[in-house]
This record gives sequence, structure tokens and C-alpha cells, in this order.
Amino acid sequence: MQNNLNDFLLSEEDSLFFNAFEYAPIGMALVAPNGKWIKVNRSLCEMLGYLEKELLNKTFQDITHPDDLDEDLVYVNRMLAGVIDSYQMEKRYFHKEGNVISILLSVSLVANKDGSPRFFISQIQDITRRKQIESELLQISREDALTGVANRRYFFEHVSREMIRGKRFNEPQTLALLDVDHFKSINDTHGHETGDIVLKEMARECKKILREVDIFGRIGGEEFGILFLNADEKISRNLAERLRRHIEKIKITNKNNKICFTVSIGMVSFRCGTKSIDERLNIADQALYKAKESGRNCIEIISENSNCLSEDSYSLQSQLVRLIWKDEYESGNLLIDSQHRHLFTCANELLNAIITGQSDKNVIHSAKKLLNHTVQHFIDEERILCETKFPDFQNHCNIHRELEKKMSKTIAHFKKEKVHVGELFSFLVTDIILEHMVLEDQKFFSYLD
Repeated sequence: MQNNLNDFLLSEEDSLFFNAFEYAPIGMALVAPNGKWIKVNRSLCEMLGYLEKELLNKTFQDITHPDDLDEDLVYVNRMLAGVIDSYQMEKRYFHKEGNVISILLSVSLVANKDGSPRFFISQIQDITRRKQIESELLQISREDALTGVANRRYFFEHVSREMIRGKRFNEPQTLALLDVDHFKSINDTHGHETGDIVLKEMARECKKILREVDIFGRIGGEEFGILFLNADEKISRNLAERLRRHIEKIKITNKNNKICFTVSIGMVSFRCGTKSIDERLNIADQALYKAKESGRNCIEIISENSNCLSEDSYSLQSQLVRLIWKDEYESGNLLIDSQHRHLFTCANELLNAIITGQSDKNVIHSAKKLLNHTVQHFIDEERILCETKFPDFQNHCNIHRELEKKMSKTIAHFKKEKVHVGELFSFLVTDIILEHMVLEDQKFFSYLD
């Protein structure tokens, strides 16, 4: 009698679960450890545009956006390794028709009695509309409405952060103010509509000529700002001169009128120093005034004197701020040390991609490579530390989890242009490599055989 009652209760629980699963207002799925869909509900099929039998013939890897797959697989592998028992992330799926859907994915692992992985339970919420609204609001808050480049607030936020980073690494930088010559005359002669066309065309051409690593924005009216990164006086002058020559060749046709225009550029070059952004803007403005006084369509640059490292000292550090492995970083464990050295190599690849002005695609590729190798290193390191009975083991693991979350978030924000390249550089290289692996990891060295 008791067995029959237990069977009834178990059957009732199963029925309740599968009814809740099938009729849930969000996507639900049971997924095999290899990624194959085992069971999917109606909401998920409707969300993705597939019939149930069509979706069951695919894996989650098949419909995941390739830019999101690596991060997802890192979480999956960590769950299968027993490091975590659940995770949540935002990612993108491909609809059957080919359009991209943004989703919030929550995943838990169900294990067999022997502890081996049985299947994943996935909850999938469609957040496409929310992401669209967020993107629109972000664009409004960051972009100049007329030209589409960074607005004044967003420009100065990024310049301030980059100046702080530049000071930290003794990087040469140059702040430039660019002003359209005789702009009032263009407005008075051809009308404000034509003036707007001039500003939009000028901004568009500047974006084409400037390096991806440089920061460009509209400060107000016909005045624009540029921060040249890792660029001393000579490099900045060459970059600005190339820009000036390109702009003077532009011809705009409006209402049968051909309009040519030029720009004047005032710049201040510096390396570290103590001056604020406002003080440097004033110096750049003085240089701009001098360029105007000199006949316009020219460049003036002022070099800021500061008590920084000498050129020879800077040269010894290498202009690429290269990380160098030292014997004192050795832990004595062959696996940990080989992985640490490899992470230094990955970090240097990222540094090179950032400072040489490579495309965002290349920077993201290098950053993801560093992320994936770091996560695998954390897994291996935790296994070794668990065996050594390191007393601060749990805290060290918690630090790993926080770093992993921040790494993924920082890379994702860089892809969406929510953070600039300098923040990516500072976190991935300084926080992960230098502060954690070089300093924090030394605490367990004495516990290794």
C-alpha cells in the first residue's frame, strides 16, 4: 500500500514538473552534456521558429552566435568539471529564419546518483526587445545627434580614463582640438543645412582616417576633439597632418554649389605629468588659436614638460609595454608555471593588438584567447591547490570566480563599445596577470611540492 502511494506521488510530481515545463511562458529545455537537445517546450520552439522535431535534431552549439559560443562552452566545461553547479549569461541565438535573438540563459546541472552529469536544465528568456531599447538609449547617451561621433560627455569620460591609464604606464599621448575654418561664413553664405552637411562629412572622413585606437568626438559647434594614444609629438603631428591634408581635398556639392573647407588643429603632447584634462584643453586651445592666427589650415603643437621617465628609460621598457617573465614568478609546479608563462604570452599578444591600433575584431580575438586560457588555468590550479590543503583555498577560488565574471563582462562591454580599449588593457593585463598571478598566487607557493 505504501509503495503504491509513493509511486502515485512520484508520478504526480513528474506530471506537475512536465506540465510546468511544457506550458512555461519562457523557453525551457533539457540538454545533454554534448549539447544535444533532449526535450524542448512550446515557448522555445516558438521563440526560435523551429518545429520540436527540427530542434531536437540540433545542438545548442548549432544555433548559438559564434561570438558567444566560447564563453558558453567555458561555463559548460566548468560545470562538467564540478567547479560550478549553475550559471547565467546573456547570449544570442539564430532564429530559423536567420535573424539574431538575444536571450538570457540560466542553466543548472542534474547529476546521476554516482555524481556523473545527466543533463542540463536550461531556462531561456527572449530579451531581444530589451537589448534593442538598451542599445538605443546607450546610443542616445553617447553619440552626437548630428554627426554620430562621441558627444562631449562621452568623449571627456573616455579621455579622462585614458589619461589616467597613460600616466600609469608612462605612455605618450596627445590631446588635439580640431576646428572647421570659416564655419560661420559657410553657414551665412550657404545656410545652416549646408553647415550641418559639412560637419557630418568632416566627422565621417575623420573616422575613416583616424586609427581605431584613437578617441574622437564632437565637443560643440564646429569644434571636435581627438586623443591620440601611444603617440608622441612626432607621431601625433604626422597623424594630424595626414588628417588635415585629407580634409582639404573634400568637396561637398549642395544645391549646385561646390564647397571646400579646411580645418585648424591645436595639440598638446604629454607623457604622465600632473596636469588635469581642463589644463591640457586650455593648452590645446592656445595651440589652436595660434594655428588660426598663422593663417588657418595648419597644425600647431605644444609639448608639455613633465618630470617623467626619460626617453631612454621609456625605450628600455619598450613602447609596447611588454610583460616579461621573471624567475621569481616560478612556483615550482611545472603545470602552473608553464600556464603562467603562456598567459604572459597571450597578454603580450593582446597588448600588441591594442597599442599598435589593430582592429577591434583582432583585439577581441586576443582578449578571448587570454580569457579561455585563464579559465582553464584556474580550473587546473584549483585542482592542484585542493590536493595541497592550501588553507586559503576557498577564498582563492572565490577570487577566481569574481575575476572570471569581470573578465567576461569587460570583454562583452568592449564588444558593445561600453568600455574603451584602455579599460580592457588595464583589467585583463594589470588585474589578472600582474596583480593576481604575480602577487596573489605567491601566497600558495610554499604549499606546493
